[in-house]
This record gives sequence, C-alpha cells and structure tokens, in this order.
Amino acid sequence: MKKNKFSPESVLFQWNFYERTIANYSIIMKIFQYIEDGESLVNYIPKVFVEETDFDMCQIIRNGKDEAQEGFFTIDDSLKSLSLREIEHLNRALFSPCLLTNVSTCGTLYIYPLLQDVDVFGYLLLGKKDAIQLDEHVLRELELLCQVLNKSMLLNISIDRLKALDDLRLRDLDSKLVLTKTLLNTVIDQSPDVLLLVDKSGRICFANKKARMQFDERKALLVGEKIDNLISGIDSDSFEKDLLLHGNIQYRIGDQFKLFELESYPIKDETGAVVFKSIVLKDVMDEKLIEEENNHKSNMESIGKLAGGVAHDFNNLLTGVLGYASLLKKHMTDDKQLLRYVEVIEGSARRAAKLTEHLLNFSRRQKRSTGIVDVNVIVDDVLFLLGESFRDLQVVKDLDPLLPPIKGDEGELQHALLNLCVNARDATANGGKLRVRTERKKHMGNKDFILIQIEDNGTGMDQDIRKRIFEPSFTTKESGTKLGMGLYMVDKFVKGHGGFIELESEPGQGTRFSLYLPVGTGKTEVPQPEPELLPAAQNSTVLVVEDEDTIRELVGGILKREGLKVLEAPDGRKALEVLQHPPRPIDLVILDMVMPGLRGEGVLTRLKELGIDVRVIVSSGFMNENQREKLKGWGINAFLDKPYRETDVLSLVRKVLAQGPQPVPEKKKSTLPRA
Repeated sequence: MKKNKFSPESVLFQWNFYERTIANYSIIMKIFQYIEDGESLVNYIPKVFVEETDFDMCQIIRNGKDEAQEGFFTIDDSLKSLSLREIEHLNRALFSPCLLTNVSTCGTLYIYPLLQDVDVFGYLLLGKKDAIQLDEHVLRELELLCQVLNKSMLLNISIDRLKALDDLRLRDLDSKLVLTKTLLNTVIDQSPDVLLLVDKSGRICFANKKARMQFDERKALLVGEKIDNLISGIDSDSFEKDLLLHGNIQYRIGDQFKLFELESYPIKDETGAVVFKSIVLKDVMDEKLIEEENNHKSNMESIGKLAGGVAHDFNNLLTGVLGYASLLKKHMTDDKQLLRYVEVIEGSARRAAKLTEHLLNFSRRQKRSTGIVDVNVIVDDVLFLLGESFRDLQVVKDLDPLLPPIKGDEGELQHALLNLCVNARDATANGGKLRVRTERKKHMGNKDFILIQIEDNGTGMDQDIRKRIFEPSFTTKESGTKLGMGLYMVDKFVKGHGGFIELESEPGQGTRFSLYLPVGTGKTEVPQPEPELLPAAQNSTVLVVEDEDTIRELVGGILKREGLKVLEAPDGRKALEVLQHPPRPIDLVILDMVMPGLRGEGVLTRLKELGIDVRVIVSSGFMNENQREKLKGWGINAFLDKPYRETDVLSLVRKVLAQGPQPVPEKKKSTLPRA
C-alpha cells in the first residue's frame, strides 16, 4: 500500500493519540479482567494506572459499610497517600474532578470523586512529583477512564450484592462476562472513527458503532467476515504475517465515495503474542476535497496573475503600435498601398488587443466575486481563449443576446465552463467540433433557468462512466497528474447556485452537458448614449505621467497636435515635483498606475495629502471593476484603458476638460487599490 507523506508534527500527534488509546484500552481490559476474576479493584488498579499513564502515584479510597478500603501504589517513595479528610478538604465541590498543583508532596494532583447516584463513595487520586501541563484531550481521556473505573466499581459492588441473591437473580444477571462486554462496547462505541478488531486469520471479530453506521448496508455481515471482503485493498494474508498497515483507502459505499486514512495496531496477550489487530479508519474525504479544491483555486489564481501581468506588459506595447498606426493612417490618405499596410498593422494590433482583453477578463475573475453575472460574456471569453489555444478544434457558439443575468460567482462559473470545454477538447483530440449555446428556458415546474449547453462529437461515455463522472478523484485520463476533481467541482458549483446538470452521452456519439442555473434578480445595465463631445480648450495644460517613453511621446504628440500644452514626467516622483512647482497651471493629469519607484496610487495619495485639486485620468492595462470603484472614491475623473488609439485619447480628454474639477475628498485611512 502506498505510504502517505505526513509532516513530523502530524505523525507525532497521531502516534501519541493512538498510543494513549491503546494504553487506555489496556487499562479498561485489566479492569474487566479483575472484575471477572473477583479481584479487588481498590487493591490492584492503582498499579495499573501508574504503569499505563504518566503519573507516579495512584491512590483509591472507597467507603465500606464496616471500614474504609484503600489501595495505594507509587514509583516515587517521596510521594505519600492522603487521608479521607485531607481529600474532602481539597475537593470542596465533592462531585466534580479537579486538577491541583503543589499539594502535599505532589507537584500535580488529579482528584476524581467516585459517585453512586448523588453520593460520593470514594476517591481516585493520581499524583506526579513535578508540576506538569495536561491539555484538554488528555484530561478528557482521563475523565473517561475514571468514569469507566467508577462504573466498574459500581458493577463490582452490584456483583457482590448479586452473589448473595437467589438463583433467579443470578439468571437475570446472565453472567459477568455479558455485563463486561456491554460496558466495553459502550466505551469503544464512543470513538469518532471506525474501529475493527481482526484476528490472525483476517476475520472481523468486533466492529464499533461507527463501523456499523459507516458500512450500514452490510452491518449484519461485519462480524465473522473476511476484512478483504469488506474493504478492497486490504489483504487478509498480511494479518497472518504480523504486518502493520497504514495509508489511504478509496472505497465506495452505496452511492457515496469514501476516502479513509488507515492505521493498524497489534493487541497482545500477557505473553506478548499478537492475538488481534485493531484497524482504525478515519474518514478524511471532506478534508481531502477541501485541500484539493483550495489547491485548484490557488493554481487558477496563479495562472490568472501570470496572464494578467503578461497582458499588462503586452498592452503597453500595443498602445504604441495602435497609437502610431492611427497617426500614420491620417498622413497616408494619398498613398493607397501604404494606407493598406497601415490598416493591416492596425487590424493586427486590434486583434492582439482583443486577445489581451480576454486574458485580463480571465485574470480578474480569479478572486471570488459573488454578484450579478453576465453568462454570455464569460462564455465568450472562455471560447475565445479555447479557440486560440486549440486551433484544431472547431468552436461554434450560439448565444442568446437577450439572456438575463444570474446571481452567482464569476470565477467559479469560468472554472466550470473551462473544465467542461477542455474535457470536450480532450474527447476530440484529433480534431472535432465543440458547440456551446445559451438560452432562457422553462424547466422543473415551469421555473425560469439559464441553460448553458456544451456539446462535442467526441468519444462519448458508457453507462458505468456516466454514473461515476461527478465523483471526486475519478478520472478516465491516463496521466497520473490528473486529480479527477474537475467535474466534481463543476457539479458542486452548479448545485451550490441552486441548479442542476443533465448529461447525455453514448460511446462513439459524443457528449452533451446541460447546465441549468436559476435566473437572477439583477437588472442588466442599459448603456447610456455619450454626450456630445466638446472641443478642448486651446490653452489647457496636460501633465502626462508615463514610464514608457514610446507611450509618453505618443500621448504628448497627440495632445500637442490638438493645440494643448503638454508637460511630461517619466515617473511618480518627477510628477509630484512638477505638480508642486508647475511652470504654468495644470488642468489635467494622465496618470499611469504601474511604474517603477513611486506608483500611481502613491502619486494620488500625495495629491490628497497636499490638497492639490486637479482633474485626473488613470491609464492602465490591468485594472478590475473593484479597483475602479475604489479609485472613483478618490476623485478620479475617468479611465483610459490600454491599448488605445488617437481618437480614444482625444475623446476622453475633451470630456474631462469640459467637466469641472472633482472635489478633493477628506483624508482617510483606507489605502488605494493596486492596479
């Protein structure tokens, strides 16, 4: 069985837990053995507690009818027993266990009152010479052990009384063994994990309550069954060879897929021979799913950041190409051949700009953003990137232009569509057809849904695969790096948004996924017509802050030809120097957000601190809507998205110069968003 790689801390924690568990079971088994043998628990149990726990001394005092019974054992002669009066004085609550320090000769003293109904009939004391810290897990286990001892002593008292009764009462009691087994089952049944005892032949001889619940469909067959018949992956022959097992086991119970973390430990008799092996199965399915889901989202976010960074730099380059191409076009009206060349350059730059726009959209959605979602926009982005990445795949889209929005998470919808489309491409590896369509549709009791249908003409799936396709960790791909979480997360996303999936597929006939998502209550924004553009004032001064020389010269040249006066700054610090000591009044600042040294947000912060009132256009190739909304709160007049053409610059500058200056907001502690 494949070994899992655990951290040293995890291994130590689990080993300590199971080591304490085996020790606790050993104490319980010895308690039951003394009961069966008719031995006095008061006399013999103190030694057992000292041997199996970290305490140096154990004392039991029980009030009898005639005289008190006392048992005492210590491995440190400096520790002495306490009298009943001293104990009752220390444990004033009488009915509750307590943990004390520096009492008598003990640095640490644990007192547990033995109760029969509401009467205290004795005490259990555990002492250690040094003061130690006991965490809540150890204290809880200790309290459970004391409860078992308490019940066992009451059982012992009951057995003593039953010995004096007639044969009828003895038959009602059945046997001490039955009572002991009942008590043992009660204690072990409290375990939160599956616990099985298996003999050397590999047959199950005991199953706790959790095991019976976990394997509910076969609970009548647990005891006496071969362990490898119950759980595939465990070889019953390993029990004959005294091999210890540990690792992970994947298992299907009914319609549920389970992942267990398995550990096994030997249970030995007095001679040291292994008579049983305990198997502990911890259900780690939920933990594994959360871990894989977080890894998947983290990977997608990293890819998005990389895509966004590349797109930002690419936008800077395209700004120069597109801008200068538009300027050349104005001067080539007489030369048709050169004009054609310029138009080709401009067209190619626009197509590249469209690609970066889709990359930026992909990147911006990586952070969770629950709200009103335009399904068509996300479908269009995914299909565009898919078509650019897989040229052998024919992509056909049929999107309903009147599709209403849904309420949901943009990033999760993007991940779901990307998973389905990539799977479709893999199913048509040698070239195929992918058809994606959207529409509004009545379904499930005449309710309104958005239908997203993804259909391919690939290899298809048989019935067995269709049944398991949405299971976590299930995959049909041969690569060992595939985690099989993609379609599970698609199913989880759709169900989490109140929808459902219909799957149609047959071997050799392709596959069709139909995603039904409930219609949201959000309103689609209707674009407002732009106001008539006013010509820029001829005497206005514009400060262009841009670290890229090509872009700075481009924008400056466009504005100068418009008749505006232009000042330039290659970075944020130079821009502040010009703004604090301008050679002439500055009417507008075109500010790049991503620059070396002092970035755009630093310039804006200093402007507000200095109280400089000036119109600002923020220029960036990588900014999401959340960042834009925060910048608007700082008095930003407009945004100039890279790449842009001459007409884009002039149109926006005219609008902003026609407006009044934005008021300077009051100083606030919130920080500006980073573009």
